Amino acid sequence: MIYRPLYVDKIMAYADTPFVKILTGVRRCGKSTILKMIMERLKTERNIPAERMISCRYDSMEFEDMTAKQMYAQLKERLCPDGKTYLF
Repeated sequence: MIYRPLYVDKIMAYADTPFVKILTGVRRCGKSTILKMIMERLKTERNIPAERMISCRYDSMEFEDMTAKQMYAQLKERLCPDGKTYLF
């Protein structure tokens, strides 16, 4: 894994703002790896517990036959009721 501090630092600067952060790029360019790096930084630098982070891989077989409504319901169940939840 190649650490990408430039990308991670730029995104972390907006971590607790109301803006939605979106990573785009061609397949296998490191988008998921950057998200994992951000999750790790949130855990270590901001003491965000793993329970407050939801990571989903929407290209997995688990989601293949799910409707958007079902995905929403599943995510809603996993939200932390007493604070912010980070969705990756």
